[in-house]
Amino acid sequence: MERGTVTRARPLLVGERLRVVAEVRAASGEVREASLPDREVAAILPRSILLGSSCRAPVSLLGTLEPIVARMTEGRVVRMWQYGERWFCSFLPWKSVRFLTEDAGPPAPGGEPAAGEEAG
Repeated sequence: MERGTVTRARPLLVGERLRVVAEVRAASGEVREASLPDREVAAILPRSILLGSSCRAPVSLLGTLEPIVARMTEGRVVRMWQYGERWFCSFLPWKSVRFLTEDAGPPAPGGEPAAGEEAG
């Protein structure tokens, strides 16, 4: 799976459904348009807070969603994959994160725990 950095993201409507599309710059410099899967959209746009229990939203809500999507995605590193003709991207998982005490010192190269430290 390839990684890249989100350079731009925007909400848009496909029919009557919300879709979030991001421009992602790969390490090679190539920029791809990738869609965020619904689970990723739900992580940055909590429906219960924005709409309550309603299943209807005014199109004008896109103006509110646009800055939220930009702030929550632009500059973030994502994983990219292709399914059929479309590219998708998702945020990096928590499972690789290791919490350390503040006096543990800087992380070892590669983000792995230093010798003698547990991974968690």
